[in-house]
Amino acid sequence: HIATVHWNTDKWIGIQQSHLRKHIKSPYRVYAWLNNVPSVPADSFFYTCSEPIVSHAVKLNILADIIYFSSNRDDDLLIFLDGDAFPIGDIEFLVKQKLADYKLIAVQRLENNGDIQPHPCFCATTVGFWKSIKGDWKEGHRWKNKDGRWVTDIGGNLLKQLTESGNKWYPLVRSNKHNLHPVFFGAYGGVIY
Repeated sequence: HIATVHWNTDKWIGIQQSHLRKHIKSPYRVYAWLNNVPSVPADSFFYTCSEPIVSHAVKLNILADIIYFSSNRDDDLLIFLDGDAFPIGDIEFLVKQKLADYKLIAVQRLENNGDIQPHPCFCATTVGFWKSIKGDWKEGHRWKNKDGRWVTDIGGNLLKQLTESGNKWYPLVRSNKHNLHPVFFGAYGGVIY
């Protein structure tokens, strides 16, 4: 089950779907939040919503709830994927390998001024684990960034939930061999763009 949010453009939909087909061999469903996106073919997604909610975190949380009720198995995979993100390698192997030892794997954007929280540009866990911790993408929980300032951002509350419950998560860090930009155009763990 893949939750994604597309905002203000449809230019990433085809790219993302093409890469999902190429790098995920198991059956999957894509649940999409589409805000200010031109109409897309009805069969592009398993589920779509276009309610005018502004908060990215709230959209992801609602999609996770819809997936929980759509799935009938706690061990079903739940993947969050930003609208402009997509797999570039064997994502299934990575997820199965890492979820054997960790409850959740997610991008960690240390290059973004030292952000330590899980980021929803890519995150994978199980439907049951997400529900058991009452997963929450909203900001709120704060940490010190690399400049020593207290900050919060999307994924802040999830970081707190994981820390307080003692659940280990696996951070996927930037793996670019060449960087065109210090924050943009990142590859993570060699499998996510």
